[in-house]
Amino acid sequence: MPDERKGDGPGSGNLSPSDRSNFERRVGDLDKQLDNARAQQAAKEPDYESAAVRSRGMAYGLRMASELVGAVLVGGLIGYFLDRWLGTTPWLFLIFFFMGFAAGIINVLRAFTKLQAEIKVATKGNIGRSMPDDDEDD
Repeated sequence: MPDERKGDGPGSGNLSPSDRSNFERRVGDLDKQLDNARAQQAAKEPDYESAAVRSRGMAYGLRMASELVGAVLVGGLIGYFLDRWLGTTPWLFLIFFFMGFAAGIINVLRAFTKLQAEIKVATKGNIGRSMPDDDEDD
């Protein structure tokens, strides 16, 4: 029986050979699990990136739609109130409605061009080009 007063007991820091081998085996197992977890995390990172790109695309789509609708509404409202004030119904309403529509289309085209440039930079110009698949046989 070890004498705890001399430092040979459970709290002394000395391990028996069987305890040492169990400890090294457990550390090795833990190291393998950590490597597996890191590999899984690295495999998931492109998924996070594609999700970010999809959500950014959705945000741009909603922005473009709201800009188009907003421009048409503002143009129509300006024309409506000018018609009521000047008594030229429906001419100023129609003119400003179509001007708002044109302004909305121009804003959508500007935003689309900007989005396209950002995607081109992010993909290094590989937009719409055929990319080789891993599944294809040569």
